[in-house]
Amino acid sequence: MGKVHRLTKLFGRTVQALTLLAFLTAAVFMIPGLFGIRPYIVLSGSMEPAIHTGAVAFIDTRDRDCEPGEIVTYRLSGKDGDVFVTHRVEAVSGGVYITKGDANQVSDLSPVRQDQIVGKYRFQIPFAGYLAGRWDRRAFLAAALWIGLLNGMAAAMEAASSERSME
Repeated sequence: MGKVHRLTKLFGRTVQALTLLAFLTAAVFMIPGLFGIRPYIVLSGSMEPAIHTGAVAFIDTRDRDCEPGEIVTYRLSGKDGDVFVTHRVEAVSGGVYITKGDANQVSDLSPVRQDQIVGKYRFQIPFAGYLAGRWDRRAFLAAALWIGLLNGMAAAMEAASSERSME
């Protein structure tokens, strides 16, 4: 087997590994959505050590009934748009929830109404938010196009290399 043929095979395997990694990454973020679980990037350390800054927290939007001790994400509406906060429920009082970040000294200023609750925290992927926060729709499409292009190149190179080795 010639050096060019070995390099062609190495290139093809590398492209296949990158493609598999891309599909697995997409699946981790897309499959939970089929079950009502949405990812949120954690921007602050208010829930450390339970949830670290830069993690992606997955929130079950189908489960909005909360008990003290559970971690929930709720919506705060403001003039600049909605902000999502993920904190622990400390108490339920008069139909509202008293919440607090684990790393905070005091409870949140305003009680949270049931209609503000987005859902319950289920799991996290530490540090994934640092990468996911940099990806917008254009970056995702560009990456998908590059992966497709690289796969096409790898297939063409493999075919050409196989033809040469048969001669």
